[in-house]
Amino acid sequence: MPSNPPLQPSSATACFFQQQPFPSDIFSEDASQQGLFKFYLPASTQDSIKPDLQHISKLVTTPSVLAWNADAERNTPYVWTWDSWGKRIDQLVTSEGWRELQNLGISEGIVAIGHEDRYGRHARLYQFLKYHIWCAFSADVTCPSAMTDGAAALLKRQLEKGGLGQRERRVFEKACERLVERDANRARTSGQWMTERTGGSDVRGTETLATLVEEDVGGMDVDGNALGPYEISGFKWFSSATDANATVLLAKETDGSISAFFAPTRILKPGSTTPELNGIAIQRLKSKLGTRALPTAELVLSNMRAWRIGSAGQGTKEISTILNITRVHNAVSAVSSWGRGLAISRAFSRVRRTRGKLLMDLPAHVRTLAEQHVLYHANMHLAFYTVALLGAAEHPSSQANDTPASHLLPRDSIPHLLRLLTPLTKLLTAKAAIAGLQECMESLGGVGYLENEDVSMNIARLYRGANNLAIWEGTTNVMVDDLIRVVKGQTGPATLDAFDGVIENVKDHWRELGKDLWATSVSVAWRDARQKIERSSRDELALDGRDLAKDLGWIVCAICLGENALSDGSSVASEICSRWIAQKGPVQDVDSRSYAEAARWDRQLVFGDEAVAGVAKL
Repeated sequence: MPSNPPLQPSSATACFFQQQPFPSDIFSEDASQQGLFKFYLPASTQDSIKPDLQHISKLVTTPSVLAWNADAERNTPYVWTWDSWGKRIDQLVTSEGWRELQNLGISEGIVAIGHEDRYGRHARLYQFLKYHIWCAFSADVTCPSAMTDGAAALLKRQLEKGGLGQRERRVFEKACERLVERDANRARTSGQWMTERTGGSDVRGTETLATLVEEDVGGMDVDGNALGPYEISGFKWFSSATDANATVLLAKETDGSISAFFAPTRILKPGSTTPELNGIAIQRLKSKLGTRALPTAELVLSNMRAWRIGSAGQGTKEISTILNITRVHNAVSAVSSWGRGLAISRAFSRVRRTRGKLLMDLPAHVRTLAEQHVLYHANMHLAFYTVALLGAAEHPSSQANDTPASHLLPRDSIPHLLRLLTPLTKLLTAKAAIAGLQECMESLGGVGYLENEDVSMNIARLYRGANNLAIWEGTTNVMVDDLIRVVKGQTGPATLDAFDGVIENVKDHWRELGKDLWATSVSVAWRDARQKIERSSRDELALDGRDLAKDLGWIVCAICLGENALSDGSSVASEICSRWIAQKGPVQDVDSRSYAEAARWDRQLVFGDEAVAGVAKL
């Protein structure tokens, strides 16, 4: 495929924003990300990783990366079904931009960082801070990144559990190494194929059948690994990352139990040197509202060779390792796209005039942006608190006393808190980002509604893609059902007690520092939520489960915003927390202000202390 010329902004755009084409240090500009950086990471880690975060901030807005994004959107994937001689080949063709972005994400360690030992329990925070910067400029290559991350975690877990045969262990070890590789020539990606026409998010509807082959028919994958002893046949209706090198999937064994399997997508048959698909036929690619550069397909599987993961009948349990990680990716993807939309909105408001005034000088416009920034900060904390819990859960022996956020991470409570927050965070950040990006799109007027190849300005593209986040890996109502399963299940009391312990610590801390109104609001909200959970049956709770999720999410955001504000002494962080708390009751600092004072604070929340005239930062 011929290379496209680097995308350059039009002269009108460059003139309009009164700037060089693509300036920026996105990391330093995002006040919320800066707050998280200091709140969750020790000073030594901050010093170590900051240069890399500034590097990726500048890299994502270079002309080549923006051109690859434009190419991936313009040249969407397609299937080359038959070769010149009528042989079915089902070759998936992706754009040069998609492939280049995929390789760039691999080389930048978007997956690898989370699995490297250097930063221990802080590795996940480092990974997802970088991911947050990268995601909005990645043309959705972060989707296979998420599934690759989950697959690596799942295989590592199998290796740690032991009980594997010699060949099986060798295959899993080599696969795991490739999935977290930084060299794009050696790295491998993984898909995750679960959804079928009969089931959707309910994997009990799985009809794909796995059969143990009594006789080894030979062959190997393209990396020289032995092929698994199972043959899998069936139909996968919604398979993302169709171009992946391997996949994790669910299938029924002959006794009807559902198990998890790992399989390469390309193999070498005995005596052949030409790779071919591992029993995979692409029926068609899906036509979607957004994520258009991402190949998503309907797949027919015929005797696909695979290895079983874990014990027979434990497929749903095993696959939860991947789901928990991909749901965290989903949440960070949501706030990443939303943060980019807000950055564009801020820049636009500095230079767009209406009736002789800049948008940034219109109080109603700035008030809307201020409200969005408060919501964004809250959801950033919700997402990254969950990230911090994930990192702590993966490193249970490490101490959590080296950051301002440490007392939000009590060691014995971490598994319960992570189980509670994973579905909660996924569902709330997705819905908030969709609504937030709609506001960002509207804030640009007609320009915001345009589809154009200038990725630095295309909020419509971000909005289209964000709508997937409320569906992928479980719809909002599926997540609500999972949340209720947590609080009303066997470990429900322990989970509620774990959350209660965090809240009690926070309330005591706040009262010591004179934040009684904050403490009272959170205390009342938690009392009401816990009483509702304990007094309601599971069916009663399910009826208005979304409201319960919002209430719990508000509490989590409040404690994170409050602790962050008190730890760094920032007046803006304190204002954000006060406005968040004011959603549930009066806060004197917010409610007693004059119009002029309220407008000044709105401006401060949106634009910070920087000089707001002149250059617009994108």
